Amino acid sequence: MLTFIDIENNLGTKVTLCNVGASIYDIKTLDKNGLQESIVYTTKNKDEFPYDNSYFGKTIGRTGGRISSSKFSLNNKDYVIESSDPNGLHGGSSSLAFKEFSSQKEETEDYIKIIFSYYSVDKESGYPGNLDLKVSYTLYKNNNVLNLEYDATCDQDTLLNLSNHTYFNLSGNAKNNILEHQLFINASKMERIEKLIPQEIISCSPIYSFKNMHAIKDNLFNKEIINNTNGYDFPYIFDEVNKNKEQIYLLDPVSNRSLSIKTTYPVVVIYTCNYVGEEIMNNNKIARPYNAVCLEAMYHPNTINSPFLKDKLDVLKKGQKYHEEITYTFNKEEKEC
Repeated sequence: MLTFIDIENNLGTKVTLCNVGASIYDIKTLDKNGLQESIVYTTKNKDEFPYDNSYFGKTIGRTGGRISSSKFSLNNKDYVIESSDPNGLHGGSSSLAFKEFSSQKEETEDYIKIIFSYYSVDKESGYPGNLDLKVSYTLYKNNNVLNLEYDATCDQDTLLNLSNHTYFNLSGNAKNNILEHQLFINASKMERIEKLIPQEIISCSPIYSFKNMHAIKDNLFNKEIINNTNGYDFPYIFDEVNKNKEQIYLLDPVSNRSLSIKTTYPVVVIYTCNYVGEEIMNNNKIARPYNAVCLEAMYHPNTINSPFLKDKLDVLKKGQKYHEEITYTFNKEEKEC
């Protein structure tokens, strides 16, 4: 059963969650004049939201990103991800993004927490093992902080690399695109992409780097980027893994809305909405490229099939506890470098 859940704090931030895909359907925050508007790019019609193949706001997995040729080998056994995409995009045709989660609410004086739960059975979408998963959203009442937690265990060795696929646009109800948004990423290195699959770790050249905060538009239309991925669609590797350090900062200088991200993950995939469908979006217009940016904190995509990555963080061992966090802070006044 399709369910939407609204939670709101005392600072004018309202979050609408959806049980399908343990998703973020909408986030509303205040601008510099106190006007509450949406800061995400999402479908206008809630009924179109759950199974849209653009993954708006969804929990993507079991493996976020692409798995090359939709195949992987684990413990000398070969597995095939069921997928209409040749590279097993975001968990395949039976992705967690399209599953109905159960939910429960927990509330204290300080926060409101929604806990989504799902039991993914062995071989669902081709992945081994029965996976017990919880996705929790905690909105703090007197701080503009939304904390996202992933907790899981599996009864077999499996692959797991979860992320959230919210499309952000801080202008308010997507009245403008995100080309003027200012972006900082605490990353000096990234992964070189070829045919949408990571090939190697390289240093960020000037057209890719956001280590010095600048407008997204500055290098987006460089021929090298456009001819490769039609916009930013690259994994950036944080200079250090530290859940207490600001890794990403996004600012719309017009509305003065900002988004700060901290995470336990080592990588963020930046995707600038390069390809779109025909959805009517929450700005009452048909979806258009570069009207949003996804900030997908995760492990390296396709780690299992990447010989240049020695630590296979996307392998969840039998009985091992998976716990990762992404923390969003809205309208923070000053950026911490």
